[in-house]
Amino acid sequence: MKKHWAIFLLALLATLSCTRVNMPTYPPIDKLPGKVEQEGVKVEHFPSMMHTFIWRNWGLVPTSRLAEVLGTSERNVRMVAVSMGLEARPKVDPVWTSSKGYITLLKRNWHILPYEQILVLLNMTQEQLEWNLFEDDFLFTKLGKKKPQCERLTFHKPTKEMNQRAAEIAEMVRANKPGKTVPRFDFFSGMPLYGVTNHKQSGMADGLRMVFSYNAIYGDPLMDAAQSSYSDELLARLSALGINAVWVHSVLRMLVAPEGPFPGDENYKERLENLNTLVKRAAKYGIRVMMYVNEPRALPKRWFDTEEKQSLAGLTEREQQTFCTSDPRVLKWLSGSFERVFKAVPGLGGVFIISMSENLTNCASHKHQNDCPRCAKRPHDELLAEVNNTIADGVLKGNPDAKVLVWDWGWDDSYAEQIINRLDKRCTLLSVSEWSLPINRGGVASKVGEYSISAVGPGPRAVEHWKYAKAAGLQTAAKVMVNATWEVSSIPVIPAMDLIASHASNLGKEGVKDVVMTWSVGGYPSINFAVFQKMLLDPSVSLDEIANDYYGEKSGPVVRQAWKEFSDGFKEYPYNINVLYSGPQHLGPANLFYPEPTGWHVSMVGFPYDDLDSWRRIYPADVYISQIRKVAKGFELGASLLKQAIAKESDSGIKKMLQTDYRRAQGFKCIFNSVANQATFILCRDKKDAKGMRQMIDDEILNVKEFMPLCDEDPTFGYESSNHYYFVRQDLLEKLINLEFLRK
Repeated sequence: MKKHWAIFLLALLATLSCTRVNMPTYPPIDKLPGKVEQEGVKVEHFPSMMHTFIWRNWGLVPTSRLAEVLGTSERNVRMVAVSMGLEARPKVDPVWTSSKGYITLLKRNWHILPYEQILVLLNMTQEQLEWNLFEDDFLFTKLGKKKPQCERLTFHKPTKEMNQRAAEIAEMVRANKPGKTVPRFDFFSGMPLYGVTNHKQSGMADGLRMVFSYNAIYGDPLMDAAQSSYSDELLARLSALGINAVWVHSVLRMLVAPEGPFPGDENYKERLENLNTLVKRAAKYGIRVMMYVNEPRALPKRWFDTEEKQSLAGLTEREQQTFCTSDPRVLKWLSGSFERVFKAVPGLGGVFIISMSENLTNCASHKHQNDCPRCAKRPHDELLAEVNNTIADGVLKGNPDAKVLVWDWGWDDSYAEQIINRLDKRCTLLSVSEWSLPINRGGVASKVGEYSISAVGPGPRAVEHWKYAKAAGLQTAAKVMVNATWEVSSIPVIPAMDLIASHASNLGKEGVKDVVMTWSVGGYPSINFAVFQKMLLDPSVSLDEIANDYYGEKSGPVVRQAWKEFSDGFKEYPYNINVLYSGPQHLGPANLFYPEPTGWHVSMVGFPYDDLDSWRRIYPADVYISQIRKVAKGFELGASLLKQAIAKESDSGIKKMLQTDYRRAQGFKCIFNSVANQATFILCRDKKDAKGMRQMIDDEILNVKEFMPLCDEDPTFGYESSNHYYFVRQDLLEKLINLEFLRK
């Protein structure tokens, strides 16, 4: 039968035509950053780069678009896809090429296509892609701030050797067909409510409980008239969990009209109208809408193309230039613009302001104020307080009832007290709870930065800053992570409930009432939110009670023990902020094994490559691997308990919850086992230990095969709103192809 199939396939391939359509005419690429001479990562497990391109985009991009990129016919593209065992006519969801999926496509083609062909693939202009690279949550940083050198890819008729390799791949595809699958982006279909409908937290919150949407468009959400970032189902689920505020990413110049030398956008009215609609819809669920503010945003240097514009400019960094806030005209525009936005959108809940982020904003935002002639003459604390106060003034003129959170993220601690003392008394100081907390993992002492569930706050930095704030007459708020973090972000709920409950209890004792419970990561409506709030408001409540309350008297005690195993394992996480950003835990089993060093340095939660030294950072390699194995073991032990509970549970609703919890616990186990396998493989590779390499390849094959059906059944696997899908099933199949290729 296999022989007959091969004969048929070769006959089919023989009909391939070399006919090409006209290649697109590309404008000169003069606005897109980061082009370097370093070649992209080589792919040896596919017959050619053309095959790689078709494989990675099949089913995500229409065949016609792939043909356009390659300058050939759809028939030729389809024949190559079929030769690798892919479905001849896949159903393509247009969401992949939208603002909710394009990052997935951009990343999988970053090392394959030059900018010219990426624009065709994504159907974007240079201006659109440039905006996304700089404004969609530091996307250019996540891509490594470097665009690999890629030759223009064109169709070529496969050789006999290529066809033979494609046939081998097709055999693997047929051997690993999916069972039950749920479409990607269908996040809540069939997902349990975790009993929240019977345990509604309405009226329970004594203060702000704010999250980001689990599945929001990050870059420019207010141009989405359908408002898919905040569906009624999501708002209802969040409200039932006691969430009373959501935040949206904003860029001020997109919400105002151009004004003299200052920027604006022609679609600003449409965004304000959509924001108005969202505010009204959310209000029906008792939820206010807040804006994330990081202003005034720098612009490309070429924007300052007149003498008047140049007079507003401050310092230059890379291709961007600041608006100098030491110029009174800039402050007037900043305050006035926020006032107009808040008057145009009655009921808009407020802002939380970050004044020293990765984005270049004011001249002091990256601690380089001395590069600006005007700002160099002024105290650092004065500059930062002035920016925050100016924004607060505009917001409160527009809506006196709005809430203004000033976030101390990135501040130099030596200036914190001075900045806080200068802040408008109507502001609330927001501080990352766990920041600077001392920890010891595997004998390595360090301090926590942020984004940690494994470390229980509050830490000394937050406590000290809150003390300054209270003395200055300001209210205080905590930024925490309750669901998921950059410790691992590709499964939405980390069930380390003992750690989450302890953190909440500690904040309750500290008197903190306002809590920002997520960043862009962590907004999935889960039981974690309910547990956190119960413990925040009443530390005397026990996790045993909560487990029994949600999972019943039969399964509750087993779930409680599983939570403890998860927590005991997760607190061994080899935490370091660079480990979070650099490690392969977000891609997990989808990250490839490389037989030779790639020569590429990791990018922030984007491409981990094989850069083990960056993954482990402060940890010796053996300690890093050992700690990761401990985390995996905790999830394995907890999952085994949940499996026992499933077997004994008769209530269908509780069983559904247990099955979801079990699947995700198994997923975490596979992710961390993969991280350890990858790191061990690299060590063996660099030592030329062939036996060790083979062992890791074999272990990882089993691991990927265990992980794939879990992903098929749960569309949340691999997704994070500001990164879109880290991986889809095809990437896991490619990993198997990669591993089998290496094994041979």
